[in-house]
Amino acid sequence: MSGNGSSGAPFVVGLSYGGETGCDGIMACVCDHSGDGLSCSGGVLAVQPSDDEGNLVQIGTDGGVFVPTAGASAGLVEGQAVDITGDQASGYTIGARISADPNNAITLGSDGGLYVPGPKYAYGNMNAKTITTDITDNWMVPTIVAQSGGFSIYTADGHTRVALPDSGTWFFQAQFRCNTSAGFTATTGALFYAAISAAGRGFMNAHTYTRTSTITGMHCTTMDDFAGAANPNLSFRVQANSSHKERPSVTGWWSAFLVGPSIA
Repeated sequence: MSGNGSSGAPFVVGLSYGGETGCDGIMACVCDHSGDGLSCSGGVLAVQPSDDEGNLVQIGTDGGVFVPTAGASAGLVEGQAVDITGDQASGYTIGARISADPNNAITLGSDGGLYVPGPKYAYGNMNAKTITTDITDNWMVPTIVAQSGGFSIYTADGHTRVALPDSGTWFFQAQFRCNTSAGFTATTGALFYAAISAAGRGFMNAHTYTRTSTITGMHCTTMDDFAGAANPNLSFRVQANSSHKERPSVTGWWSAFLVGPSIA
């Protein structure tokens, strides 16, 4: 209180707290004596919702205290390519929505992220092979020069194969070259046969050449579906016409491409 009560210096009653006077002093006193559930900042006294996990208390759009009912979205809205599951009480899970449209290649990878399989292909060479009339001895040894997708080379049933990384539809091609020795001339009739074969499927494609001159090469191409095959693979072989006494060595190259979903 200040003043002496005279007309020139009337009594003045006021509040001073923590170095603050007037309303600021009152707020400073209230803030220092506020209990749990309240906060005071910048001269404003307010309800303080807890930050503990699972707390449903929040401030509503009208500024009042609000507790949503179980299952309320609390403002979360699903949009394109996004799914939201769960509720306010148990918690939400937000994930990517994968289309169920046919032929969709996108899926979830082993790490939980979105995954689109890349193209799978491989190409390589085949060793030089001196062919004979014994077809069991005429399997050529393939090698892999480049690939994308997990091809491998292995030996089974006495000959070397290319293991395909997946079942499904594959397109194969191969070129065989017969590099004859000087002065060699093929007699009338087929010099040799060439074929691409695959697991349990026999000869998928074969060409017969009839020439009386040097063979420079021939192509085999085929497409086949390995739906459900446990170990899809391919291998290569050649066979000489038994009428030819002289049989030059054969070399070649090959390639394989995964062309799409299984058609079976």
